[in-house]
Amino acid sequence: MTKMAIVSSYSESCGNATFTKVLHDTIRQYSDYEVEVVELDLNLLQSVQGTIRAAAARHIDDLCSRLAKFDYVNIQLEAGLYGTLPGDIFRRLRKLMRANPNTSVTLHSPRLVANPTSGRSAIKQFLSFHIKSAMKTMMSDYQASIHNRLNRRLVEEAVRNGHAAIVHTKRAQRQIKTFFGYDNVHVHPLRLVPEGFQASRSTLDKIKAGLGMDENAVLIGVFGYISRNKGHFDALDALSQLPSNYKLAIFGRQHPQTIRSDGSKDEYLAKMVKMVRRNPMLNGRVFFLGELGDEDFLQVASAVDVAWLPYYENGQDGSGIASIVMDVCGRVLASASFAFDELNKLIPYKNVARFDIGNELELATKTQMVMTQALPTKPYGDEGTYNIRSQALSYVQASKSGR
Repeated sequence: MTKMAIVSSYSESCGNATFTKVLHDTIRQYSDYEVEVVELDLNLLQSVQGTIRAAAARHIDDLCSRLAKFDYVNIQLEAGLYGTLPGDIFRRLRKLMRANPNTSVTLHSPRLVANPTSGRSAIKQFLSFHIKSAMKTMMSDYQASIHNRLNRRLVEEAVRNGHAAIVHTKRAQRQIKTFFGYDNVHVHPLRLVPEGFQASRSTLDKIKAGLGMDENAVLIGVFGYISRNKGHFDALDALSQLPSNYKLAIFGRQHPQTIRSDGSKDEYLAKMVKMVRRNPMLNGRVFFLGELGDEDFLQVASAVDVAWLPYYENGQDGSGIASIVMDVCGRVLASASFAFDELNKLIPYKNVARFDIGNELELATKTQMVMTQALPTKPYGDEGTYNIRSQALSYVQASKSGR
């Protein structure tokens, strides 16, 4: 029996854990591999305290000893899983990459080139004497550059070890080829909806009944962690432009990394709640409904009248939430982010309308437009080339293609 290890989060409430579970189950389903998740201890790895970092180092050494015993290893590389400080992240991943010669690395946020837009914006702000705004832009640009430099070091390490890379976009594949002259890069967009999934309205109908919604209510769904890159304020602004029968259900919880140990509220979430309470156009129209289990999420996402993905750029090339929503919901409004641009090149979706990032007026207008149109037929996206089965088999193929 061929044994494969997947290094990732697993028991945590996060997108990587959800994807890892899907990957674990489908590789076992569609291949003869025996798969085990070698789970990361995020409480240890994400701490910056000296004694805990020492314990994290021992944890990594223990994982490396375990990985050496497998036939193949896959490392799910989302940098934040492996630490908070860039130096820690690199050292830990370098050890893991060297633990087993038959390793593949999944790069979820593989940006290697800085976006020039923010740099040009900072220069214009300085020339216009908007010093505070310029400094804020420059700081954001600096933080992004740290992420890009770390990515380059990690990709270079994977290339040095001859490991197969798995990415979600053709653009990431091209960048790795350009920077490192490396061809052992496999492309597959995220797929998380099981084969044979059957949609049902029962879960959402119970929610609507509990909220006292009448039959003419148009329910808009926003899914995922409540965090800055998800565009929740744009969603609230857009809702205020829509007729009163349009309601917004926010399915998601506060991101665990924003929970403070001093008992204070997360600033982003607190501002959202304050906006809903104080804006008369939002009263009785916005519902915070918390996190859903995997099955309930699939059912609710497939049953809402419209799903909104008003995401901002954050360096990621794939979103599990977006992949699920686009696959199961008949009407989706997605921002014109680079990640969604690249996804649409691989899987053209007929149920997705696009709008400019931050343009709540366009979001509101196009929402009303799609509500006048007939629902497209399923499947909403082409499943001939990229599907959940081909995703599992791409990992099997990548595992065998290393040096």
